[in-house]
Amino acid sequence: MLGDLLPFVVAGIVSGSLYGLAGLGLVLTYRTSGVFNFGYGAIAAAAAFAFYTLHDSHGLAWPLAALIVVVGFAVVVGPLLELVTRILVGAPDALVIVATVGILLGLEGYLYKQYGDSTIAFPQFLPTSGFTVSGVQITWAQVISTGVAVVGAVGINIFLRTTRSGVSMRAVVDNPRLVRLGGERPERIRLLGWALGAGAAAISGILLAPVLNLDVNLLTLLVVQALGACAIGLFRSLPLTFVGGLAVGVSAALATKWITRPPLNGLPAAMPFVILVVVLLVVRRSQLPESRASLAGLIAPVRSGLSRAANTAVAAVGAAVLVIVPWVVGTKLPVWIAAMGYFVLFASLSLLVWGSGQISLCHAAFVGLGATTLGHLTHAGVPWPVALVLSGLLTMPAGALVAIPAIRLSGIYLALATLGFGIVMQDIVFGSFLMFGSNAEVTASRPSFGFISQSDRSLYYVALAVAVLCAAAVIVIYRSRFGRFLRAMAETPLMLRSQGLSVNMTRLCVVCLSAFLAGISGGLLITQVGTVSGVTFGSVQSLLYVVVLGICGTRLIRSPVIAALLLGVLPGYAHINLDTQTLTFGIVAIAAALIQARRDALSVAIGRLAATSDRRQPPVRRAGPAPRLRTRREVEVKT
Repeated sequence: MLGDLLPFVVAGIVSGSLYGLAGLGLVLTYRTSGVFNFGYGAIAAAAAFAFYTLHDSHGLAWPLAALIVVVGFAVVVGPLLELVTRILVGAPDALVIVATVGILLGLEGYLYKQYGDSTIAFPQFLPTSGFTVSGVQITWAQVISTGVAVVGAVGINIFLRTTRSGVSMRAVVDNPRLVRLGGERPERIRLLGWALGAGAAAISGILLAPVLNLDVNLLTLLVVQALGACAIGLFRSLPLTFVGGLAVGVSAALATKWITRPPLNGLPAAMPFVILVVVLLVVRRSQLPESRASLAGLIAPVRSGLSRAANTAVAAVGAAVLVIVPWVVGTKLPVWIAAMGYFVLFASLSLLVWGSGQISLCHAAFVGLGATTLGHLTHAGVPWPVALVLSGLLTMPAGALVAIPAIRLSGIYLALATLGFGIVMQDIVFGSFLMFGSNAEVTASRPSFGFISQSDRSLYYVALAVAVLCAAAVIVIYRSRFGRFLRAMAETPLMLRSQGLSVNMTRLCVVCLSAFLAGISGGLLITQVGTVSGVTFGSVQSLLYVVVLGICGTRLIRSPVIAALLLGVLPGYAHINLDTQTLTFGIVAIAAALIQARRDALSVAIGRLAATSDRRQPPVRRAGPAPRLRTRREVEVKT
């Protein structure tokens, strides 16, 4: 029995040690800067490709190539990341997510443009010979990889506990002012933390590349593999994080032996996310590091600032333009049909994020569930309008599952939990009969009833009518009494509780409503394209949706309109390929988040300066009546 499990245990220890090292770098940067870097895996992927270029393409010896890459990333990439994220310290979590996901998308788009989207074979550069233990062959490559990870983890812990800079690094997040009074500069400590984190990411990427090969998507999602280790370490303990990496690696390796039948055969890949979600649901919120700021400061009102007459005129012009679109765009009409589906998608996300202060990184799973549901129902003979409504209603139970972590978590931790939920859906549920099944794709027919035909023009007007109804529903919800509850919950949940209302029930309702609209958008999208696969609704798409919405501002309706034009219409006219689109959105997301964070910081500084100047002003005394001059007689009498 032990002999059967030993090969999986050995493989799990090797990969788990590298996951633990990656988790160490992620926790280290998070604890020293207060910024959780969702682009950490993209940094590891970039390091692996840089090593491949130096070693394989230019013929450098692997020790020299590895030294150049690791030192280069620590000395160049680490300070560059610190410079970018310095502006995000103390910023709302939404800006941190948009900026760091922008780093992920930007690096991923660049790597795709440079190396293509196909997997590149990465030969093992470490010695492949080895020795046998209980009939199991263990290679020197496995021993060296594990040894490097262990030495790196032990070295980082010794540095943090025994050196002055290390102790300051552990304290800089808790109280930077005390660190400065102790003679250390918090900026230098953060710089050192980012350098160590970038170096750890480079080592992890280089050593994992021979196992995963050079696949941009797999290596970029290394950050997700490290999340399970970070969760076991409660995002603060470095030793527990490394032990958590070992636990994740061994459990995932054993799952590949015990779970082999579909759709559960995707569970080994999803094991880190299962661990992540379980830990976040079980551990008390007080045991996790506090988020730097909430989302409430970003929420913008639904009002546009225009008069009622101006709003009416703008709405009338917009309606006229949308009505005549099929008659003027010619062969580009399909991209406008898709834009209607994207608008409903971004409206659902806007209601959740800007309307209630909740964060979702699993919306692509909701959209995919709605698309496959409509495809299954139409094949079963259900009329298209009924199937569209049911595709939204049957997506709501998935939203209720996401609402469970939303009840306990907020900010970064809610984003991580929803990201884990989306990847579990992708790895397990996508392959089940509920969604794509063994065929890996689902088809749907176009509506045909009454005067509605299956032409592009008829479908456009149907999609436009659905989009208008969804927009009206979002506005009504936001302006209703329930919408006031959402705004109160976003600003301060205590205000909602003081009125005797349930915060948990409010969160459950808004997540389910958002999932309903996302399911409707999935039904519109599959109707337009005819056939969809699971690749269309991967976890990276959820990150892209949040980034695009963040770029387009914080307005409830205007932002989804702009986002739909950017993601649905612009690529059809500009002929932008996916790599360029991903790279562009990543760069713009970083710039937009940094500008907004700088603007917020400036507003706060101006407010504090004004408050300080008001306190320093001497009190103004009210002038009394002028003294009356006495006459000579009055003076003589007084004398």
